[in-house]
Amino acid sequence: MKSGKRICETLKAIRSEIASANEIDYTPTPCDHEGDCAGTCPACESEMRWIERQLRVRQALGKAVTIAGVSMALSLGANAAISSPTGVDQKRKTDAPKPQKQDERRTAGVVRMPPPEEPVRGKVPKPSFSPDSIFTEPDVLAAFPDGDEAMDSLIRDQLYIPDEILEPIKEIGGTIKARCIVKALVELDGTISDAVIEKTTTADIFDQEALRAVKNLPPFIPASIYGIQVRSWRLIPVEFIYDFSNSKPESEQGNEQSKQ
Repeated sequence: MKSGKRICETLKAIRSEIASANEIDYTPTPCDHEGDCAGTCPACESEMRWIERQLRVRQALGKAVTIAGVSMALSLGANAAISSPTGVDQKRKTDAPKPQKQDERRTAGVVRMPPPEEPVRGKVPKPSFSPDSIFTEPDVLAAFPDGDEAMDSLIRDQLYIPDEILEPIKEIGGTIKARCIVKALVELDGTISDAVIEKTTTADIFDQEALRAVKNLPPFIPASIYGIQVRSWRLIPVEFIYDFSNSKPESEQGNEQSKQ
């Protein structure tokens, strides 16, 4: 493998290490460039800027930014990127370590986040993503065409709970309130191909009904990154509210009719 390709593969490994350590959904874009190269390109740089932005989002949300293992990856990558000429003595003179100043010791091993990028004028090359990649925090979330209120109303209209579940509550004039969160996979064409329960109502019958209603929703507007539509997960809350507090038990209604 030539030096440029070796550097490219090393940088991909480092980006994957950073993304994995911080729970960022990232899949390196396959490189179809033939022949040697400089080791980086606009697509690689765009992917790194995207990861940096995700790290800044985590910081803004108060989440910890983990850099564990990145120093090791950088060290291994540097060694892999340098090919030693054959027939040359590899022994090197080891110099005694220089004493560090107080400020250097305090900041040793610290990886600092780069400052926000300045706006770039002119055309900026867009990165390419694998069609199989799935993102959890895209630039623009997948959206229901008529808005979230219309989506909630449509879900409520589709929810169906059997009478035998509601009847005991209805008889005592009570109220049922339950809420779950469904994690839906929105495809490139906007359809929902999969859905799982992210937060349960603790009642399986409600969770399964929420999944059914979400899967039956019409197509969404797909999520996008840098204006490119991508597959993504979308969290959708589903609420069950059945209020029978104003209804009276049948026995009480019968007593009132007998008095009349």
